[in-house]
Amino acid sequence: MIKCFLLFFFLFFRVEFTNGQSVPEIGFINQYEQVIQWYPEINTGSHYIEKRRSLDGHPYYSSSTMENGTLSIAGFIFENIPIQYEIWDDLILSFSSTFKQKMILNHSKIDYIVLNDGTVIIKKSQPEGFIFHQNGFYREIVNGHIGLYCKHRKQRKQETSTLGLVRSYEEVQKYFFEMNGALIAVPAKRRIFSLLEIDKRTTKRRLRKDGLRFRKNREAYLKTLVNLANEQGKNE
Repeated sequence: MIKCFLLFFFLFFRVEFTNGQSVPEIGFINQYEQVIQWYPEINTGSHYIEKRRSLDGHPYYSSSTMENGTLSIAGFIFENIPIQYEIWDDLILSFSSTFKQKMILNHSKIDYIVLNDGTVIIKKSQPEGFIFHQNGFYREIVNGHIGLYCKHRKQRKQETSTLGLVRSYEEVQKYFFEMNGALIAVPAKRRIFSLLEIDKRTTKRRLRKDGLRFRKNREAYLKTLVNLANEQGKNE
């Protein structure tokens, strides 16, 4: 069945390839929902229902609004489609105009998505010992010889206020270096410099100059270290 689909696919849609990636034409992009219907492995067949409406906030990355972005599935790139990243269950969602509902995309077929603001959410292999890997989506911060990625997830937060018990979503972030193709949890601050093989004294001068501190500006701090390590690697 898949062979028949692929034959039909290439007869009806012309896709240009650049640097090993597919760049679909407008006619192809407009057929996105039909491709999902013809190729059901792309779709889980499940409509997404937000189950925890009693909690304050929302279960999505950044915004509760679904906006257009880019989706890469099995090397094929679909642009300007509705896309959303749900970080409670680590799901990639799109919208079915036929059923007027959000639908869950098959995470095993997705390479990456690019949100409307340029944020890249990419599929990665599970880091050793990390129990919150779920479907394996991580936000890409630095893509280089040494990479920097962040796992976003949401959990239930419960606190007491003058109005009574308040239950809400709380976002948790975990940072990882990518070294030799594997994600490694960012260790304690004292071990980072030796792990990245960068000079501690010189690097700290740069961090002070930029006004960056590990606890207050963690992402910018780590990004600076990774960029310095990559620059050093190019000069060696």
